[in-house]
Amino acid sequence: MHALTALFYALETQPEIPLATAQRILFLRAQAHSGLDPLRERLTCEQTWKPHAAGLELQGIRHTRQAEGQFDLILLLPDRQRESILSDFAHAHELLAEGGTLVVALHNDWGAKRMEQHLAEVAPEVRTLSKNHSRVFWATHTSPWKTDVLAQWKTNGAMQRILEGKFWSQPGLFNWDRVDEGSALLTQHLPHSLSGAVADLGSSWGYLSDHILRHCPNLRSVDMYEADARALECARRNTGLVPVPVRPRILWKDVTQGVGTACYDTIIMNPPFHDGRETNTMLGLKFITVAAQALRTTGDLWLVANKHLPYENLMKEAFEHQRTVAETRNFKVLHGSKPTLVTRQVKRKPRR
Repeated sequence: MHALTALFYALETQPEIPLATAQRILFLRAQAHSGLDPLRERLTCEQTWKPHAAGLELQGIRHTRQAEGQFDLILLLPDRQRESILSDFAHAHELLAEGGTLVVALHNDWGAKRMEQHLAEVAPEVRTLSKNHSRVFWATHTSPWKTDVLAQWKTNGAMQRILEGKFWSQPGLFNWDRVDEGSALLTQHLPHSLSGAVADLGSSWGYLSDHILRHCPNLRSVDMYEADARALECARRNTGLVPVPVRPRILWKDVTQGVGTACYDTIIMNPPFHDGRETNTMLGLKFITVAAQALRTTGDLWLVANKHLPYENLMKEAFEHQRTVAETRNFKVLHGSKPTLVTRQVKRKPRR
């Protein structure tokens, strides 16, 4: 929230930023804020992260996953991954009208000063201010920017093959260019006897789902839930290469808000525990709760987590049987069976 607050402070206090005169305004990686209300008629919001998209919807702000057109003013609130930020700069430049202004807000701990310097490599003049442990910097498209550098940034941030061409991924996704150590540990302990309807919560680019599709021949269906829309096409390509009849459903969902009426025989997951730059153990606890509520009464949950995260007490409350399957220096694999949460009043039929 620091960078978001700093962004609107700059919009309110810096007269060279054309907030009042811009006819078309684009907010990239947009988040809900009261300052958007007076801009509604001129505003387009682009957002690929489901929780932030839901926040915009609650405010009554329309959004899209992919903006088109030319804009007089572009606001950008990037995430923390370097290639993703530079790609966002290139994306913004493509949408910036002649004479338009790009305004970027980034938390200092996410490399704000370094990113300002990168923008200065391609834009003739960059101005800046510091506020709320963040840096806001902006440039106007009044003379040509260095399009060769921008083109390379766009390429570097695009969906691409990783791990010697085995998978597709994209900068900005969780562990985008490698297999997470925890996920690799989980795959070593998932039984090949998994069967029926299975869900992968927080599936990212699809490593866990790829594994079970290749090693569990008795699957009837696989649903993949992921909050980052950038991961969806990567996951579709990755799982689509597996030579099995099961084709997963890939769903843009915020798992912490539940999975509706879906019901599963098994759920697998490597739940997140960061909210932006802050550690948030509640995320993993919410994932476990949602999983227990979405399982059949005879169902199983398999998860991997960082070793220090306090999930065992909830596992004991949520399942009739729970155990620690494996531990390493950094990770643990937990298994729960026969969910017992009191919110499960009706035995639902699994999805076919």
